[in-house]
Amino acid sequence: MQKHHWKLERPWKEKRQGQVWVVRDEADTRGYFKFATKEQWYFAGPMIANEIIAAALAKRLGFPVCELEMAIVWGPTGIPQEGIVSLQVDAEEVITWREADPAVKLAPEQHIEQFDLLAQMVVFDAWIANIDRAKGKNLILYRNAPDEPYKWYLIDHGLTLYGSPRKWKRGPWNSPLWEQIWRFYNVPQGLLAAQSDKARLEPMIQKIENLRVSDIDAAVRSAPRRHLQLRDRQFIKRLLLYRQKRLRTMIDRWLAHPGEKECNT
Repeated sequence: MQKHHWKLERPWKEKRQGQVWVVRDEADTRGYFKFATKEQWYFAGPMIANEIIAAALAKRLGFPVCELEMAIVWGPTGIPQEGIVSLQVDAEEVITWREADPAVKLAPEQHIEQFDLLAQMVVFDAWIANIDRAKGKNLILYRNAPDEPYKWYLIDHGLTLYGSPRKWKRGPWNSPLWEQIWRFYNVPQGLLAAQSDKARLEPMIQKIENLRVSDIDAAVRSAPRRHLQLRDRQFIKRLLLYRQKRLRTMIDRWLAHPGEKECNT
């Protein structure tokens, strides 16, 4: 159910996998409204379901994640669109990781709250087969004063999990490619050193390994039925259970890989 009355402020992005509009509610809360048409299925897939399920899993594991809300927004041509709003946190400064000062990326432990948890993000992204975190646009930093450390949260999981049919052109979901994390995922600039510390990653590996099937079922059920067909629901559950069992091996191989693993832009 829609909790806020969202109004279009301006169209923001138009991509093959859908559109993003900047919206505001009656209290001037800012949000980002995403939707895709049926014609964009090849690139968008069950985008709304991917977002909701990934956010539910992130919360279950203790990661801060943006608040999501299903919504209907009237577009610039007067046609209503159904989609999902990612609410922006209310803070004096809200930036993406990509926009952060170079000093933050050079010594992130000195500038970021819950940094050990942030370093464990690579484990979560590996599990959910995320192909869209590298440039740091989907990691938000915020604070209310320049002398405060940044808090953070994760956004934009539309290409995780099932993603879209285009995602699997790289290879079947259970092929070796998808266990070689570096082939589809680089960590945001400045985080590789921390994310290369096995002791730091171990608690999240164990957390994911210890999730029950009922935990995964609950996350998958959180996606509205009309936005996720039964076959795609079964696909996501199968993917998560398979990667849960293979996660420790995937992370060990990623840690041992000598090639490029960090985004340089």
